[in-house]
Amino acid sequence: MMIAAPYTLVIGARGLDAWRHAGNSGGVHAQTFAAADRDAPARLRAWLGGARRRCTLVADVIDERHIVESLPRAARADRRVLIHRRLARHFPETTLTGAIALPEGGQKNSAPVLLIALTRPALIMPWLEALGEAGAQGRIEVRGFTSAPFLLEQWYRRQRGLPAQCLLLAPSVDGMRQLFFRQRRLAFSRVIPARAAALADCLPAYRDELAQTLAWLAAQRLSEGSPPIRILAAASERAALGELIPAGGNGDTAFIELISPPGTQDRAQDDGESAWAITHLLLREARLASVRRHYDCPLLQRLRRLAAVRRAMIAATAALVIAVAAAAAFDLAATRRLRHETGQTEARRLASQDEIGRLETHAGDMAPGGALDAWLDRAEHLVRAPGIAPAAALDAAADLLAEAPWARLDALAWSMPEGDDPAPSTATAAKERHAGGAAAIHMTIAPGDTAPPPRFAADALAARWLHRHGAPARVLIDADGALLRLDAWFEPPAIPAPPREDAP
Repeated sequence: MMIAAPYTLVIGARGLDAWRHAGNSGGVHAQTFAAADRDAPARLRAWLGGARRRCTLVADVIDERHIVESLPRAARADRRVLIHRRLARHFPETTLTGAIALPEGGQKNSAPVLLIALTRPALIMPWLEALGEAGAQGRIEVRGFTSAPFLLEQWYRRQRGLPAQCLLLAPSVDGMRQLFFRQRRLAFSRVIPARAAALADCLPAYRDELAQTLAWLAAQRLSEGSPPIRILAAASERAALGELIPAGGNGDTAFIELISPPGTQDRAQDDGESAWAITHLLLREARLASVRRHYDCPLLQRLRRLAAVRRAMIAATAALVIAVAAAAAFDLAATRRLRHETGQTEARRLASQDEIGRLETHAGDMAPGGALDAWLDRAEHLVRAPGIAPAAALDAAADLLAEAPWARLDALAWSMPEGDDPAPSTATAAKERHAGGAAAIHMTIAPGDTAPPPRFAADALAARWLHRHGAPARVLIDADGALLRLDAWFEPPAIPAPPREDAP
């Protein structure tokens, strides 16, 4: 988004001057729109329709009134209504008004407030309407609307070497400005119009008005005694302005020298050096971030609402963009992870495909043949060896132990028949062929504490085996009568051999 350039728009009796902020100087003059030119508002709208600008409005006119009122203490809403009524009563002809709280003067039931107004709205409203049209298009942002007295107050409050109560005189383009400060806060301001082109010709009128102002301040009890007077002017005009102090004054007069900043020498000095110096002082103060909206009107309020809505939309758009970017980043990470997993799966697939191709290439070597038959015979011999228990022997041992729950198996051995049909036709034949490898199990049993006598237990177990399996069992008793050796024959189930195909 394009950054708005900072400008100060000074509205005066002669028109509107646009100043661009630059460096440490007060500003660089950018454009002048004369009040005598009927097309000046249209030219201002065209100028504002260019680049985006952030503007501070400054009213430097003589048609400005300040009234100090003491309002009773009330809630904020009631106080706002009361101030609105006082403004409508004092300034019914304008909507450019405002109210500023003043330091309390020790009154318990009331608080002073400064009511301010620009009493000549016809001089200012054409420029505000042009600004309103540009603001509705989003080209400008009105940072604040103030006047020259409040900018001078902003500067005066930082000058700790000056008295807290003072009457400040400052020559301006249109005359002599008088500002009264109480506790460094502005309490009164007026402009004495210039009655001649030269400063020396205006001094008698300025002197008379100064005497009237001092008398008025004393009558209104705004000052404690005669206030000290300070004159804000350039060094070249000190001598002439020193004659402003009326006869019989307190003599507390001092000059505050203000050197014109760079950039003022290229303009005509018809209005006096002090006037241009004060103008650039106002411009420097308008650049500060503490500029307030002393004046307000429905047009500026609408511009603020539009700016707030625009900022909210920009914030919402930025939040949406951030959310979309975060979702896109999450999806991108998921896509990269899925791509990595897909690559690994593809690599495994290619490896499996290579293995299948290799197996297909060497299919002849893996076909059933002499080597495979020999391997199968060896596996079958391992199964029949005493080191690996066949399922038939284990089943027979389990059946035998089931007949003697009192016994504990101490050792187990077995032998399986060899040949294509290892199962004997009868149990008697199986016993006769035992020496040649008939199916048999050999168990050593240790009787428990509750076992019957060894001989009785052995005979009963052999009888049960013969009755259940139809095969004999031989019982041997150990010398000490503690262990029984039982040899039992059985007919193992025939296991059909798997079909084999000759290799091509």
